[in-house]
Amino acid sequence: MPMSQTINSSKKNRTALFTVLNDSDSPIAIQLDMRVRDMKPDGSEKHPESDDFLIFPDQLVLGAKKRRVIKVKWLKGEVKETEKAYRLIVEQLPIDVTKKVTKKTDIKILLRYIAALYVAPEKGKSELRVISSKTTKDLKRVVFYVENSGSIHQVLLKPALSITQEGKSFIVTNLEGIRGENILAKTRRYFSFEPPRGVNIQKPYTVELVNND
Repeated sequence: MPMSQTINSSKKNRTALFTVLNDSDSPIAIQLDMRVRDMKPDGSEKHPESDDFLIFPDQLVLGAKKRRVIKVKWLKGEVKETEKAYRLIVEQLPIDVTKKVTKKTDIKILLRYIAALYVAPEKGKSELRVISSKTTKDLKRVVFYVENSGSIHQVLLKPALSITQEGKSFIVTNLEGIRGENILAKTRRYFSFEPPRGVNIQKPYTVELVNND
């Protein structure tokens, strides 16, 4: 914890602090790694390796009911334009805690927690807009693409859509599966929703994001 943090790369202190808590009755071995967050339009992610940070410690044995503060230091220069997104991956390893913890690709992971870390420019804002929409093949839902052309990420906190057809607009706020989703800077995501009554999605229509407060 926390599960999300931002480092302002224009500040002298470019270190984020995370706390790892072992609430079990036994000591555990933990391994930490920082990866690039590469998000696809469907929301899936790939996590390429990164050497942009120093993690201290990156391996430890945490005693029962104990907690430890982890320091994550940004090693690169100032980010001037577009925010960079990363994942801090914390894994519990099933090894004898009396022995030295070693990184091995064949070790089975017991628990894994993934936190978000952003390295942001001094000033930045998100800019969301719907860039396209279409009807699904079964003629039951509307698929729309949202683009974030801004310089920082944006979470869809309370999204509302306007779907317009033949001069009439309908507001859609029942967006389960969309609320809480994240759109990183300079990326696109696609989602779908069931159109409201009064809209015939076999005829032309437009979709617009009208609120995200």
